[in-house]
Amino acid sequence: MEILTKAFDALWQVLLVGLLLGAGLPALFALGLRSLNTGRTVTVGGGGYASPDSSKPSPLGLTGAVICFAILIAAVIFGIIVIIFGKQIFG
Repeated sequence: MEILTKAFDALWQVLLVGLLLGAGLPALFALGLRSLNTGRTVTVGGGGYASPDSSKPSPLGLTGAVICFAILIAAVIFGIIVIIFGKQIFG
């Protein structure tokens, strides 16, 4: 019975990490892209080739996107560090 308890304990840990890294990071990327698109204001140019119409994200949307992308960059850097220095960190 003890081996079954240890197996289920390891299983939920693997499942949690898999959901976090497998679905969580892409969802966070999608959330960052979505926040860039919320509250956009369209700036209309004079027409022509030199000044086309453009749109700018709202400051709150830009802040949310920066936070999402910063977390993603930190996760990627952490993953690279674990791959390179894994034995020194975890023994």
